[in-house]
Amino acid sequence: MTLTGLTLKNALNQKIVNTHTNLLSYSEVWTACKNTDLNPDNSQEVVLVYGWEDGSDNIDSNDRTRDITLQDNGSNGSFVWNREHVYAKSLGNPNLGTSGPGADAHHLRSADRTTNTTRSNSKFSEGAGNSGNVSGGWYPGDEWKGDVARMMMYMYTRYEQVCLPTAVGVGNSSLTPDDMIDLFLKWNVEDPVSDFEKNRNNYHGDTNNSAAQGNRNPYIDNPYLATRIWGGDSAQDTWGIYTS
Repeated sequence: MTLTGLTLKNALNQKIVNTHTNLLSYSEVWTACKNTDLNPDNSQEVVLVYGWEDGSDNIDSNDRTRDITLQDNGSNGSFVWNREHVYAKSLGNPNLGTSGPGADAHHLRSADRTTNTTRSNSKFSEGAGNSGNVSGGWYPGDEWKGDVARMMMYMYTRYEQVCLPTAVGVGNSSLTPDDMIDLFLKWNVEDPVSDFEKNRNNYHGDTNNSAAQGNRNPYIDNPYLATRIWGGDSAQDTWGIYTS
């Protein structure tokens, strides 16, 4: 509990690597998403990252939920959902592909296929309101920016130089001890952990679940760990042991 800076980051790396006992195949991620991304208000739907609208405006791409059976099988129309690599595959070093980091369900989220295509491999950038293209990149939306930040922190801690924050986000890293950027630290503070994130994390932490990895995202467990490592404004200390 006394560790700080890169010493704490390295300890978290060892923890999440050692507990990552079930390496999912890319096809198994479908099963994971159908469990972790369920709409808490309707078990026949998945919640779509970057979405915000309830489906009443007849525009598919901004929907927040989608029928769970309408997964993209390569032949369906536009009204389908697929697996969004929140850390874009092509921005990894090397390309993340569809195994290892490319099949890590902690950053693979259900998304509208059109929105997934629109985001493509754009870097994350500052914005406001709903998701969409902004000058210099892609804004995930007010509801999702904290989720994105904590996923990027996990990917960097887990896969290190393969998944640099500076490669996937637009921001300054001069105030951090490594390649973390101020954008993700800011989003981690502004958008606290949701129950939806907690449920996903709990699923993967329990290997009794059919497509659980076994490891957790520590920045969902306590966003203040990011503050302990990289500095910046204080995030929420959900454990209540670092701040009072």
